[in-house]
Amino acid sequence: MGVFDKITGQKRAAAILQRMIRADRISHAWLFSGPSMASLQELALAFAQTLQCTQRKAGEADACMTCRSCRQAMDRNHPDIRVWTHEKPTTFSVDEARALISDISIRPYESERKIYIIPDAHLMRQEAQNALLKTLEEPPSYIVIILLTNSTDAMLETIRSRCQPLELAEENIQYSQELCQTAESILLNIHSWEMSRINIAIKELADSKTQIPQLLELLTSWYRDILYFKASMDPDSILNHEHLSEIRILAGQTSYEGIQNVLESIQKARRRLVANVNFDLTMELLLLAMKDAVS
Repeated sequence: MGVFDKITGQKRAAAILQRMIRADRISHAWLFSGPSMASLQELALAFAQTLQCTQRKAGEADACMTCRSCRQAMDRNHPDIRVWTHEKPTTFSVDEARALISDISIRPYESERKIYIIPDAHLMRQEAQNALLKTLEEPPSYIVIILLTNSTDAMLETIRSRCQPLELAEENIQYSQELCQTAESILLNIHSWEMSRINIAIKELADSKTQIPQLLELLTSWYRDILYFKASMDPDSILNHEHLSEIRILAGQTSYEGIQNVLESIQKARRRLVANVNFDLTMELLLLAMKDAVS
């Protein structure tokens, strides 16, 4: 049994990481996001252990659990896997960010890579994020930085754009058939809709405002699937298996930037609705972002 086998939840996110490992497509910077910091850290540690495993062969995607590197990782004393903590529980100062940057400049002690896991990255002040930005733009060749956050909104766009995103989601959420049909109609047809048809859709959505939060969750699920399938080409990594063919097509038609723009637009729609911004305007901006995402 490997380290990923011990992760009981978030199988989709684990499958994405394993696909990246198998293909040797390891970004120097990652942004793991989700509601549970414990789950984020568990996944990051499994990822780090597997990358550092000295007995893992090319094409394999899990740690051996027996080599010296794995034993050190499991005992939390691997010299090249650093879980970076900050002193104050509610903030991550610029001085602490500078200390991190200084530590990053030191080459690995034993391994080819030096991996930093940074919990509660959303607590970084803007000055701290800006200090870290140059390291993300021009990283040492041996570095992998994994930022863990409960809120991507708290991260600067310049930070988000330089990281490979991985979002942990609630699994096995059940939606009503009517809501699923509404989401599917929008997702599969928005690219061809003229403004007049978009206005009709907005009026239809206005008649069921109480379901809009669930609709936004469902749209998020679809776009996560498109993102994960585009990154991994692995059908097992998606939740909406019944729409694999559509997801495959949309993954081919939509850029990473387009997918990320839609996910951010969904988050903005949530905030606008909570703030009682005009409903029609909020939905129009979201649907136009979805339409523009498909080339």
